[in-house]
Amino acid sequence: MNFNFERLNRQKEEIEALLKSYQGVIPNKDLIEWRILNENEEVDNLYVQNKTLFISDNIMVLKGVDGRTEKWEIKKIYPIDKKDQKINELEEELRKLKEMINNEYSKPTSTVRKSNKSNADANGNVESKSETSGECISE
Repeated sequence: MNFNFERLNRQKEEIEALLKSYQGVIPNKDLIEWRILNENEEVDNLYVQNKTLFISDNIMVLKGVDGRTEKWEIKKIYPIDKKDQKINELEEELRKLKEMINNEYSKPTSTVRKSNKSNADANGNVESKSETSGECISE
């Protein structure tokens, strides 16, 4: 009786070991591997056994075992504290104000010359007058 129990226990352990080894071979449809992409690697030329997400500094590529790929451009975002955020906002506001001031001074201005129509005096002499005004016109 004891001999049969030991034999069954060994068979159970062997079956469990076989199950564990098969679990590693059977692909899990929900499993996605991820990998950092080196500069000289091209995702299209890489073989994958499971759906794999490749990530580099500016791109993310999901490649399936069938070779199809989906690509996204990515941008690194670094954490910023509230003080730095406020400094950035103030610097941007200052830049906009400087731009407005520079644009105001760079606008061309011109002097307008007004010309009155000729007036004849009582003797019939014609006199023409012209005036320069201090008005500026922005173009």
